[in-house]
Amino acid sequence: MNFFNIDGPFQKIGSFVFDIMVLGLIWTLISMFGLGITIGAATTSLYAACYVALVKEEGYVFRTFFTTFKNKFIKSTIIWLILVLLYVLMYFNITSITRGFLDAQWLLPIYFSITIEMFIMTLYIFPLLAMSDLSIKKLFKYSFILANKHLPTSILCGAVFVVLILSPFYISPILVAVLIAVVCYISARLIMKRIIAKYDTSVW
Repeated sequence: MNFFNIDGPFQKIGSFVFDIMVLGLIWTLISMFGLGITIGAATTSLYAACYVALVKEEGYVFRTFFTTFKNKFIKSTIIWLILVLLYVLMYFNITSITRGFLDAQWLLPIYFSITIEMFIMTLYIFPLLAMSDLSIKKLFKYSFILANKHLPTSILCGAVFVVLILSPFYISPILVAVLIAVVCYISARLIMKRIIAKYDTSVW
């Protein structure tokens, strides 16, 4: 097979890189112009596009993204705002102790444990939303269950995400948009394909 054929490896790699770059750019623009409120919907759509079009190769990348954005907007936005509220609450709880405003050092391990659980649950909730029609309550419930049941994968995906968060300090911020799509693609393979796809979410 000719390496440069239209169906050859070079074409497939080039198409993949292009899709990842544009998806990352779209995610960034939607999140920025939505003043952060649209991050949840954009993230759900990014996961859906990565899984359906890039992992399963069963649909069109951008059509999948915008269809998911439209259909899952309300639910994903509510989930995002709930998560933001919870993270802000944990931040103030922890900083109020570390800065001496609250004399309750014994609460720190509890708050850190809750924050870690929230973090690994967050890794699953948007992929699960992208693949199911579960209610918000069930999305939180089963994201928590899956995150703890498949802890090695949760730790791996969490480590990749942390690298992304720290990357702006070491690389150009422009590349962060691409890395976001790369992380979602990795999660689509590890979480969506290898874990969520094996469950029948319709009976949950």
